[in-house]
Amino acid sequence: MIEFCQEAEKSPLYDRLSNEQTYLSDMNSSQDFKKKIADYAVGKTMVDIGPGGGVMLELLTRHHPGATVIGIDIAVNVVEELKRKKQRENAEWEVMQGDALKLEEQIGKEGADTIVFSSILHEMFSYIPYEGEKFNHEVIAQTLKSSLKALRPKGRIIIRDGIMTEPEEEKRIIRFKDPQGRPFFKRYVGDFKGRTITYHSAGDDAVLLNVNDAMEFLYTYTWGEEAYPHEVQEQFGYFTPSAFREFIEATLGDQAEILLFEHYLQDGYEEHLAHKIELTDETGKPVRLPDSTCFIVIEKKY
Repeated sequence: MIEFCQEAEKSPLYDRLSNEQTYLSDMNSSQDFKKKIADYAVGKTMVDIGPGGGVMLELLTRHHPGATVIGIDIAVNVVEELKRKKQRENAEWEVMQGDALKLEEQIGKEGADTIVFSSILHEMFSYIPYEGEKFNHEVIAQTLKSSLKALRPKGRIIIRDGIMTEPEEEKRIIRFKDPQGRPFFKRYVGDFKGRTITYHSAGDDAVLLNVNDAMEFLYTYTWGEEAYPHEVQEQFGYFTPSAFREFIEATLGDQAEILLFEHYLQDGYEEHLAHKIELTDETGKPVRLPDSTCFIVIEKKY
């Protein structure tokens, strides 16, 4: 938890969500996923976990006038900066320091109607040791269980985060157009903390590797050197769609229902990478990037 807090305080890289929409909208007219989150939010008390620069807090407040909107962050400096922003702008939303693994203690049992996790669960998965182990799915389980306890009946958990692709055993060839691409890749393989990346050479300018390992690398390659020290610490995709659905159902049981489960490729990624790489299957046939993002809405039944 201490390491997660320290990483959270490394601004501006920590507010990846705000940076991401800016950079994707510059490349293409990407869908407004924040607006979609606001559309699915319900009730009078809405909680945004890991609010970063406060964009989601502002959107929820604007689209749900009269609702109490609260941002909860583990990092002291993030909370303090948001409090300054609130004062400067006379904002109606609130912010507090808190632990997403113990939400029912932070906001009370059945104290919220909507809890939002927008591009934050993968950060928790990557940085928070659970039972002495980072990159542990039990961090996600504990967070979901705590969120369910904090929700009122008919309340919702909304998740927007990274997704792996399936079938997992598929392979991809990354052919680098930039001469610095392969050295960047080799450095990444040595530095990535999420898991061991194995690959084979497919020529002087190309590598063959598992499809999900390829995608993890391409997330970092997309962001480039500025974000590199932060990105190699994180695993963006931590479940395939079918595994994530099964995990949610097993974790929350019959007390919760999945209302919406979508996954998609975020607009702009392919265009941004087009001048850097060519992606093919094992035979050399060009293929699209797989889905990178999931959008999930879970409702508490009772």
